[in-house]
Amino acid sequence: MRGILLISHGHFAKGLKESAEMLCGACPQVFAVCLDSSDSPEVFVDKLSRAYESASVYGKVLVLCDLLGGTPCNLALQLLADRDGAVLLAGMNLPMLMTAVLQEAELELLIKESREAIVDVLGRINLQYVECEEE
Repeated sequence: MRGILLISHGHFAKGLKESAEMLCGACPQVFAVCLDSSDSPEVFVDKLSRAYESASVYGKVLVLCDLLGGTPCNLALQLLADRDGAVLLAGMNLPMLMTAVLQEAELELLIKESREAIVDVLGRINLQYVECEEE
């Protein structure tokens, strides 16, 4: 098992963890750190550092952030630069987190499945409807 650390602007990370636990059950290896509008960079780095240490109890740590180039991602990058075995991925979403929790997937698979979870639902339904009419 690996530790998973979710970081985000606002309460997205906390909400994502709660959603994953609704679908996957308890996820004690998942930790959420939220950048509040009142947090200074130092306060966020302190919260991030403490959560990273908690997550590392589960082995190597996978850090998922909401936005490439955002403050949480940039501060995590600085903190993790010298941490052996840490991984930082941007663009976190629920399918990505569920795959990380349930499958312990390799990074390439985790990224691939996360991208494949992005679907134009209405477009797909309309296409299937058109195909049915043609038959």
